[in-house]
Amino acid sequence: MYPNIGNLEAFSVIKNGGGFVEAPMHCLPWGDRILLEKAFLIFPDGSHKHQLLLPGVIFRPNRDLARRTKGLSTHIIFHDAYAAQRGAEHSVKNYGVRSKERTTETGDLKADIKTLREYVIFLLCMGPHMEHVLRDLHLGMNDLAMRYGWKFDENKKKATEQMIRGLVEKDSLGRKNIPAAAMSMGGAVWNLLEREEVVQWLSMHMDQRAIQTERFIDEHIGLYQYLWNLIGKESAIKELADKPTHVALKDRIMLKRAHEMLSCFCLRPFVKNAKHTSRDIAVVIDVLGRPAGYAHEVEQRTSALMRLKEGIRWVFVLDALQRGIIFPLSYLIDDLLRQERLNRRRTKAKGRVVITSSLAPEKFADIRDRIADFKLKLGKCKDDILVHPVKSEVLVLLTIAEAHIAEDDWRLVKQDLDAITEIL
Repeated sequence: MYPNIGNLEAFSVIKNGGGFVEAPMHCLPWGDRILLEKAFLIFPDGSHKHQLLLPGVIFRPNRDLARRTKGLSTHIIFHDAYAAQRGAEHSVKNYGVRSKERTTETGDLKADIKTLREYVIFLLCMGPHMEHVLRDLHLGMNDLAMRYGWKFDENKKKATEQMIRGLVEKDSLGRKNIPAAAMSMGGAVWNLLEREEVVQWLSMHMDQRAIQTERFIDEHIGLYQYLWNLIGKESAIKELADKPTHVALKDRIMLKRAHEMLSCFCLRPFVKNAKHTSRDIAVVIDVLGRPAGYAHEVEQRTSALMRLKEGIRWVFVLDALQRGIIFPLSYLIDDLLRQERLNRRRTKAKGRVVITSSLAPEKFADIRDRIADFKLKLGKCKDDILVHPVKSEVLVLLTIAEAHIAEDDWRLVKQDLDAITEIL
């Protein structure tokens, strides 16, 4: 649905990866934009093929990205509402303001600030007999400075410069200037404290985006739930199919209202499903307007209502797959990747990271059970009466996902599940 907040921009420009999009968009108060018409991400320099973007795509501003790319990328592109919500949730988790885990950015900052402060105290309090300890600590601080050396954030860059300055053993006069080294390390602490404040603000901002995107998803699913309450039960379909035309007038009015609301859908993936549902509702409204005194009329009504019902069911299938399986799996993989990156800083290991169930046996067992339950329920779904059947394709991809589960490569499982959402 078109959000009841924000405003329409008839002409909006978005930049991403050196390309740009010019199209009408709905601008939300927190900066997200929703593409309202089919458009192309155009690369004027010919570095990439022009990319087709469908209505309902979400553009999310990212000032840090814009600064790093010198304005070549101002927004991140999310191809549907579920991806946009996951993106915001991932950011909140990565910042880690609400977590005490060491693998989040907040956890990293707190640990590094503590380390730097202890080093400054040691520098100011050490005596001549502690030179050997200083040498060992110096190596550790050198590793810390090297870890921050590739950071893009300005505060972290400044902290790196301060650390490097504080690790210089002798000043320009050839003296060991301990107070100057301590002051430089103290400056690095200040820079990281500033970054910590920025992270807290960013986390709050991204948390709001996640909440609002989830609300939009709930509103879309809520309309489908409303329709399901009307015709979801077989008894309701039988009763509606047998109703005289004048008695079914109220039902036709309610369906027309739902049809109008579906025409306002602007978020992917719902904008695609809404077209199918709108067509099915239009058929139902038409047949309900005809007399139900003959058997073939009742049969037509029943067929139209069943098609509408089964189409709605597949929207629920998509939502269950996304929020019941892909969301928790995505968050779990992201958490484990953060931990692995932390481990690789110490071990210097390289190569593709394979996420296996041994890293979190109970959590992956839960995901495995959810996928099995999803497949079982999917087997009971019908799509032979739909205009665009999808069940056979979904089952093929689920079989591939099960093979990757057997191989214990959960990043590939996630790719398989993402491919299913594209079909639905």
